[in-house]
Order: sequence, then structure tokens, then C-alpha cells
Amino acid sequence: MRIGMLIIGSELLQGKQLEANLHFLGGFLRTYHQEVTAAQIVSDKKSLIQEALKSLYQNVDLVVVCGGLGPTPDDITKSELANFFNKPIRYSQSAEEVARENYQRMGKVYPDQHTYSQLPEGFTPLSNNAGFAPGLWFQDGTHTLIALPGVPREFRQMLEDHLPRLVQLQNTQRLNLVTVRTKGIPEEKIFQDLCPSLWSELEKFGEVSSLPQLMGVDVGVKTTSSPEIIYQMIARTALAPYVWSYGMKSLEEKIIELAAEKKMTFGFAESCTAGLCAHRITNVSGASQVFWGSVVSYDNTVKKNLLKVKPQTLLDHGAVSLECAAEMALGAREALGVDVAISLTGIAGPGGGSIQKPVGTVCIAVATSGGHQTKILNFKGDRENLKLRFSQAGLYLLWETLSEMTCA
Repeated sequence: MRIGMLIIGSELLQGKQLEANLHFLGGFLRTYHQEVTAAQIVSDKKSLIQEALKSLYQNVDLVVVCGGLGPTPDDITKSELANFFNKPIRYSQSAEEVARENYQRMGKVYPDQHTYSQLPEGFTPLSNNAGFAPGLWFQDGTHTLIALPGVPREFRQMLEDHLPRLVQLQNTQRLNLVTVRTKGIPEEKIFQDLCPSLWSELEKFGEVSSLPQLMGVDVGVKTTSSPEIIYQMIARTALAPYVWSYGMKSLEEKIIELAAEKKMTFGFAESCTAGLCAHRITNVSGASQVFWGSVVSYDNTVKKNLLKVKPQTLLDHGAVSLECAAEMALGAREALGVDVAISLTGIAGPGGGSIQKPVGTVCIAVATSGGHQTKILNFKGDRENLKLRFSQAGLYLLWETLSEMTCA
């Protein structure tokens, strides 16, 4: 099946909001051995929407539309679909019933005379378990279309609820997306030096991909084979020491699972990352069972007063030093009452660097009941990118430490 996507929203083209729905649709379809073959993003302008619809329908079998289904004047998707298919817009009892159910589900009263009850003739309304606006489904001898809200949470929920049922995706053989996540080695070294035959070996199972991530590479195979067969094969290669996850779970998820399994608690002392490690960990449900907290010690007074970093340490070595990082980790472990504490202190720039300590320098320490360890790393990038890399390095160290520890 050839599938196209039309994304409507001036705010996307103006840089006010990131587009996330195409990314989700592509991943969703991939598990059904389908893919997006064409996509267009247009502003809330009638002529551009009409041109995009015409272009897509010349090349695809199904068009997925997102955006412009709300109640405000700039939400013109419904009227433009009616114009494209030469359909009148009329009151629809079924559309009103779906909209009323959406409102009731959200604990709201449905307003009388609402635009949600208006529908192009021949279109079917779709329930929205995550919001108010009904989706739209249309099919005739030559056209198939599903229109969903642009809010990512609503788009994803409705896509999962309706698309497999409407186009019989459930009858298509689903593929396993087998992924192995690595760190500390670039992809050219993996496939050219370390394991030059790995790509061809993996191709025996299916379509192979290599996707660089933050400080790592995801090696994937789209296959009907069992993931365990591929995992076992990779575990016997020279790549195995660089693998931190067999599967698509995030580093944060792996850390929380590992800490829970070993009955360990952890926390952070963050200077240059300013709470980013804590933010990433608490994005995962269940973090509270193992994560106690983080001390954001951005100023040196906080390092001294809360983390008990010695004033002389700051005078002799500076805030960005292995000595300061060690005392921060030890102080955080005591202050938070955790089994493991990770500290980070560095220079995210663009100013503040020196020849001895350039922008991108980060000192990281881990403190446990057995003592502490430190490391200094250097990265390249802008401020936001460096903060992400610093936090990733700290989380890697936490995962490595937990992996080596015995259960509490």
C-alpha cells in the first residue's frame, strides 16, 4: 500500500512547534511492513491544502491528514476536504454523538451548535479517546483518507485505535524491529574495523539499519525472525562489549529497572546539567521507587553549603575539577541518603572555557558505599547539545555502576 501524509499547520513552518506526527506514523507503519512514501507540510492556506491533496492522490492509495480539525477559524481542514471531494458540509447526528461522547469522556459539557457536529457528506466520524475533536474517515472507489487532530497525543491514540481496523493492517504480517543499542564506538568503526562482516550477516535475517544516537549507535534489523536469535548472534561478536541494551528501551528505563532489581537507590548532584539528569529519569513511570532526588548546585555556595565541598578544594582546583566532582558525589550520597550518587560539573559554554579547561569539559564522579571514582571527558557542540552529552555520560556511568553492584 502506498501511504502519503498531509500535515497542516502554519505553526510548524514558522518554527513555533516541532513536527512529531510523521515520525510516529513512520514507526507505527513499519511494524506492519508498511511505510510512508510521500509527505507534505503546508500552512493553513486553502490553495496550498488543495494543491497538496491533488499531488498526494496522484501517487498514493491512502492519505493520512493531521491538523486543522479544531473549532477555531483557522481550522479549515474539514471545509477543504469537502471542497476537494466536492461534498457539501451538513449536520451529522453520528458526528454529534461521537463529539458528545468525547466531551463526556473528558468530563466536559458539549456546547450546542458546535462545529464538531458538521461533517462533509459521505465522511464517517471517528472517536477521540484523548481529546475532543472527532477524526474523519472517507473511502470511495478511488480515494481513501483518514484525518486526525494534529495534537501529537491525540494523533497517536487515534491512529492506533482506528487505522489498523479501517485498512486491515492487522491482517498483515507484523515484523519484529530488533534493535541493539551501543555506546562508545562510531558506526564506521563498527562496520569497517570491528565487525566488517556484521552487516552482511544481519542481512540474512532482514533489512538492516544503523542509526547514530546521542553518544552511541542503534543497530537494527527488520525481520520475521525471533529477536533472541539475533541478540545471541551479536553477543558472540566483538561488538558485544559496547552493547548496553538488547532492545529499544531507553537508558533511563534500563537504569530504573536495574536499580529496582538490585534494590538500590540513587540521586544526583548536578551543576552544568542543572537538573537534566533528574528530568530525564523522572520522565519514566516508576522512577520514584529508586530515585530519591537531585541537588542542583549551580553556584559554588550550594556546593559548599549543601554538598559539603571544601572551600579549599574550590580555591585549589576550581569548580570544574575531579576533586570537586568527587566531593559533590560524596556529599550528595550523604545528603540524599542513597546507595549511589552521580555528580557532574563542567563548562557548557559558549563562554567560561580556558586552554586548560575548554568548553565541553565535564568532570563526573560516582560515590557508593565502596568509595568513589571520577572521570573527565571532553565533548564538542553548542550549549544545549553539550548539556545533553554531559547528562548522557552521567547516566552511562550510573548504569555501569549499577550493573557491577550486587543486590542490597
